[in-house]
Order: sequence, then structure tokens, then C-alpha cells
Amino acid sequence: MKRTILGTLGFVFTAQVAAGSGFETAIEAALPRVVKLYGVGVGPQAGYGSAVLISEDGLLVTVFSLLIDAKRLRAVTFDGSTYDVEVVARDAHRQLALLRLTAGEEQTSSLGPFPFFDIRCGGAQDGGSPAARCEDLLRPGEWVLAAGNSFKVADGAEPVSLTHGVFSTRTRLDARRRVKDFPYRGDVLVIDAITSNPGAPGGAVVNLRGEFVGLIGREVVSNLTHTHFNFAMPRDVVDQFVTESLRPADLNDPSLARLDVLIADQKIDPGIRLTRTGYKRLPPMVERVQWGSPAELAGVRKDDVILSVNGRSVPDVETYDERMTRISPNDAIDLVVQRGNRIVSLRVTPKPLDGDKKQ
Repeated sequence: MKRTILGTLGFVFTAQVAAGSGFETAIEAALPRVVKLYGVGVGPQAGYGSAVLISEDGLLVTVFSLLIDAKRLRAVTFDGSTYDVEVVARDAHRQLALLRLTAGEEQTSSLGPFPFFDIRCGGAQDGGSPAARCEDLLRPGEWVLAAGNSFKVADGAEPVSLTHGVFSTRTRLDARRRVKDFPYRGDVLVIDAITSNPGAPGGAVVNLRGEFVGLIGREVVSNLTHTHFNFAMPRDVVDQFVTESLRPADLNDPSLARLDVLIADQKIDPGIRLTRTGYKRLPPMVERVQWGSPAELAGVRKDDVILSVNGRSVPDVETYDERMTRISPNDAIDLVVQRGNRIVSLRVTPKPLDGDKKQ
């Protein structure tokens, strides 16, 4: 490859340096399979990110964030083509989301086929050859390459940023985002490539054979070292999420219930009353909080503006109401609110109402 690719730390990869080292293989595998995402930022959430192509018809996997709830989420592929994006599934626990490219206003050619990573672990591929065993993809001390849209360096057809590092170990994550514990406590790949940058999460981590080994994780701070923690969601965890997401959901089986399944037969009342007079599409501003309610106990205050509910943005009162109908009475509600010039994260544990109880 002739052009020079700049990594987020100033690492420079050229054909002359990479040839014969394995980095050339990794670069050529990563660049066309990492997609740049663009939406609208909310509070501390950047309005851009990364995703990885995992099928020739445009399936993408990325991290769970407010970005995927943008009213118009766009993706730009390696050749500079722009597509609209729809959300297929999301997992608030594993902090992963499955997306699909769709024809957008700026895209006139047919969809696909796209270059993609086969993320399956074990079993047989379509051609009959065995899929990679995830435990055989990496050994401690091996080099890896991370590819993502860090700091929105790639704003169009430019290649995403690349940074290289070493895989250290596989361990269980114990981390936080700002003041709140990170919900995922499963296995992660620890790498020393600096990926804790806005826009990088959702990008690909590949080995020097060009194989996808993990998805760049969200920006977190380790509870053990109190420093930013560079990690990737292992390929097998991503594979399990995608497999479950594409499996037809049996609504009688709670284990297969999706975050977007409407729970219409039960109600919750966290004790939040929003301002509902005036313009048709009002921002979700708290008018009052009921005394002794779960919201008051959680610290919700009058005049707070609710930015998100369980990781999903709420631009107006109507959307807030819709989000609340999708929450089980026994589930905690994670709120992000704007309080003056501050962004505050709160967790509310609601209590169910009887079916005939008046609010």
C-alpha cells in the first residue's frame, strides 16, 4: 500500500515498514471493514463513532451508546459512500449494538456486497472450511492493530486512524464511566494500544494475520488502577451477541426478550412529572418530583432536563413517555440529566402500580 496511514498516537505505517511484518496484512484487512458513524452528540457523547462490517449485505456491530439513537444515523464506508443506518438490536448489559446499512439520500448505487469480517467462532463457514477458534487467535505478547474513527480524523473518504499495541491478557472487566459503574462485568481483551479516545469505540482489533479478534470497547476508567483502560470485547462475546440478536425472539422466553419489546400490561411510576404545557415538542424538563418517590431517592431534581433513559436519547416529552413504556416494573432506570452546566448520571429503581391505580 502506497499511502501513509497515521495512527492516533503518531505511529506511522507505510508499505515499506509494514511489508513482511504482518502489519500490512492487518492494515489491508481492517481499513475496508471499519465504518465511520455520524449522528448528533448528546452531552459528553460525541456525535461520531466506529462500527465493523460483519456481513456482505451490510450488517454492522458497534458499541451501545447514545449515538445509535440519532434521528438520522449515517455511515461512511472506506470508499467514501454514505448510507443510512437502522438499529437491529442492542444489548445494554454487554454494551453492544447490531446495525444495518440502508440506502440513504446520498447513496444511489445498490447495497453491497461489502467486505466484512467473519466473526464466527468454530463451526463451518459457508464454503465448508472451519471458522476460526477464538481461543487460537491470540497469545499474550502478540501484536495487534486497532482501527477506529478517533477524534473524527476521518470525516469522509479518509481512512480511519490506526494504532498498534500488544495483547496482554484476557480478564474480567471492573470499570466505571464517569461516576457510574460500567454495566458489563464479563471477559475483555487487555491491549496497550491507546483506544480510549472519542470515536474509537466500535472499531476493530485485528491480529497480524488480518483476523478480527475483538471490538474496541467504550471509554472507561479501571476501578483497580483508576486510569483509562484500553480493552476490546472478545470475538466470541461479539459472536454470541450477534447470534442471539438474529435469532427469532420468543416473547414467552424472558431470556430472549429484547430491549425494544414493548411491555404494555404493567406500569411503572418513578415519580417524575415533566412540563407538558406550551409547544408541542417540549424538551423533557422535570417540573416536579414526588416526595418519597424512587426518583427523589435517586436524586432527580426540579428543572433537570432528561437527556437519556437507559442509554437511549430522549429529545422530547413524547419520546420520554415512549421510552418509559418499554421498562419492566422491576428494572432500574439509568438516567442522564443536564443540571445547569453539569451532566449527571442517576439510577432510579421504580415501583409498579396496580392496574387501576390513578396517577
